[in-house]
Amino acid sequence: MLDLFTLAIALALLIGSYTLRRNVSNTVDADELLPVALLALRFGRRGGMIGAALAFIVTGLWELGHADTLVTLTGYLGRAVAFVLLGLLLGSFVDKRRRLEDQLIRYFDTSLDLLATADDTGHFTRLNPAWEELLGYSSETLRSMPYIEFVHPEDRDRTLAEAAAITDSHNTVRFRNRYRRADGGYCWLEWSAARSRSGLVHAVARDITAQVHAETLLESNARMLNEQVSERTRELEEARTETLQRLARAGEYRDDATFRHTERVGKCAVDIAFGLELDHKRIIVLGEAAPLHDIGKIAIPDGILLKPGPLNDDERAIMQSHTRAGERLLGGSSSPVLQMAAVIAASHHERWDGGGYPAGLAGQSIPLVGRIVAVADVFDALTHERPYKDAWTVEEAIAEICRVSGSQFDPRVVAAFLARQAPMSSSPAWCQQDDESQASAAGAPASASSASRAPLSSIA
Repeated sequence: MLDLFTLAIALALLIGSYTLRRNVSNTVDADELLPVALLALRFGRRGGMIGAALAFIVTGLWELGHADTLVTLTGYLGRAVAFVLLGLLLGSFVDKRRRLEDQLIRYFDTSLDLLATADDTGHFTRLNPAWEELLGYSSETLRSMPYIEFVHPEDRDRTLAEAAAITDSHNTVRFRNRYRRADGGYCWLEWSAARSRSGLVHAVARDITAQVHAETLLESNARMLNEQVSERTRELEEARTETLQRLARAGEYRDDATFRHTERVGKCAVDIAFGLELDHKRIIVLGEAAPLHDIGKIAIPDGILLKPGPLNDDERAIMQSHTRAGERLLGGSSSPVLQMAAVIAASHHERWDGGGYPAGLAGQSIPLVGRIVAVADVFDALTHERPYKDAWTVEEAIAEICRVSGSQFDPRVVAAFLARQAPMSSSPAWCQQDDESQASAAGAPASASSASRAPLSSIA
């Protein structure tokens, strides 16, 4: 509904402009446009059109009452067009602005987002109703105190740093912090804020408490799942290692009363590999694969495997077949440990000079892991009692290995073996003789011990 008071003022301005006029002109004077602009600004396009019509009527009546100043028809129509254009354009602009303002007001009042304006003193100057609904404080309470007072103590430094960044630049910043509710609890808010040209900071915040709790729960579950996977992986690794150890023991079950030959060979092979400076991962695999070198002996009859005396040619051929049996048993696996163990089983009785078995390989054609285990296996076999031989002393075994270096063993492997012996005692922990073997070797006369020793070539 039009404001009669504003309408009366516009009419008075229009009449006054003609009353004070002394000379009539065919152009539109600014005084005649003021009432039209006033009504357009006050009532929008409708007011502008009413103002244009009113100005048109008053102008016509004025001209009729003053025949001596009568303007031409073209001048009269020009005035009318000016009135209409001003009222229409200015009124449309006002209507559009008011619609935008109404939309902003409705959004401000009904938005679920937290809308706020803050000044440079750190106080909120305007808040929408969503704040009261979320935090439980009245708008007056929130505006009466610095907003930092409602922030969780652990988040205040970061909040102040973000606020300073907004003050120092026009860039929009995004961050999270915790806001205290009226019940003493806290909720998580995610902010987006920017500084306007007036110096005020306009911000939008959203309650992301549920999201943060969900993220925390997911993170906790992920951490728990990783721990469970790690634990399960560890259990599987322990089970795999134990299976390999038990498989290795199966190969020595019948000809090693202590069941520790395979364990000692594995440790000695690892020690040699360190001396050769092999890759650490490869050394770990070697330590697990080397104990399986004689797994093929499970296919050898007891009458041959446990025979106390020398073997005849046929028996020796059967004994030597344990290398191929071990290769067949371990081969074809996708496991790196079993793949290496198959290579070792097939090659640890090859000789550097080509006189070994089963393939008669020589020199570098013998896999390195086979050359390493060959030295470790013979050293342990020499220093421990077997059905067909007495135990040698460590010094005698080392001397024998040095003697056949370059013929039976790879000289580089022997050098690594000897280098690893130097800083140790004469009898390293991994090659300690069994108590009975040590006692037998120590108590027997030197001549008897030497006489009962089998030649190195007889060790299978």
